[in-house]
Amino acid sequence: MPKITFSTTGQTYEVAEGTAFLDFCQEHDAPHAFGCTVGSCGTCVCVVEAAAGSVNAASTDELDTLEMCTDAAGARLGCQLKVHGDVTIKPAD
Repeated sequence: MPKITFSTTGQTYEVAEGTAFLDFCQEHDAPHAFGCTVGSCGTCVCVVEAAAGSVNAASTDELDTLEMCTDAAGARLGCQLKVHGDVTIKPAD
């Protein structure tokens, strides 16, 4: 099973392949903030620190939102992530 690791806390969770990061965080009270949950506000910007290939590709809409929110390398919108393998995630600075 894939694992999500939060680098700020060191917490690691096993998840089913294809799990939506948003759903996981809401169900497990995981340490990540969300706003609109549809990819337009940018509240949930995070950085995939390790294994960026283990999440779904960013859509054009997600990339447009990220462009307005951050210039952090590896940035993604947490509400748009689907986990397909082990990943390490932290909030964007």
